[in-house]
Amino acid sequence: MKYIISLLLLVSSSLAAKPVLIASDIWCPYICQDHTGYVTELTRRSFEVMDQQVHFIAVPFNRALKEVKIGNIDAILAVTPTHIEQFNLYTDTLIVGYTSTDFYTRADASWSFQQLDSLDDALVGIIGGYDYGEQLNDKISRSTDFYAATGEQPMMLNIKRLVNGRFDVILGNKVAIEYTAYKNDVANQIKYAGSYGEPTPLYVGFNPNQSRIADVYAQGIAKLKRSGEFQQILDKYQIKAPENMPPLGL
Repeated sequence: MKYIISLLLLVSSSLAAKPVLIASDIWCPYICQDHTGYVTELTRRSFEVMDQQVHFIAVPFNRALKEVKIGNIDAILAVTPTHIEQFNLYTDTLIVGYTSTDFYTRADASWSFQQLDSLDDALVGIIGGYDYGEQLNDKISRSTDFYAATGEQPMMLNIKRLVNGRFDVILGNKVAIEYTAYKNDVANQIKYAGSYGEPTPLYVGFNPNQSRIADVYAQGIAKLKRSGEFQQILDKYQIKAPENMPPLGL
């Protein structure tokens, strides 16, 4: 309901102000509450330095993907190449981050990830709409042992369920899981249990009819890089590209 009200207000007000409407779920430190998070800040500032109004709303990720595809939302934060292809999104080549496929268990568990078959006897928490790579996506689609969290803060929901014994394993991004667990005082109750595949680049995805807005965004990012503010925002959140991967903003 909160999302619907926000969307209606923005649609009506955009007749005059034309703000860019951008959505995502909460995925700290990429996208955090109160319009913080390094991807949120980079995106907001890229439009502000171009004198373009922008408004962010928190929406379940799989719903945001559908809404940006049909044009109710202008852009969505932190999408993978698979999302871009599946939902026909427009994007440039600017990498705003990387995501990895990492597994976490309770601190006292003995389970660890070795290969995909390691998941056969585990109850696994995932996030609806997220891209886990072709082989793992296929395994998820054919299994009844994966449970997808939705809503505005699905990562925290999965961590709570793991700690409370609802799941054996949660699947997600190491940076986001550890940041969220630390902020909610449960970091000592979970532990890293392995990774799958290579890091995947993340982009800001736009409705295909909003190429002009995407160009404004790219020009704004270029301004931030020239001024040094781009790196300042990354440093604020202690964000670096993984080893042997292209740097952010390329």
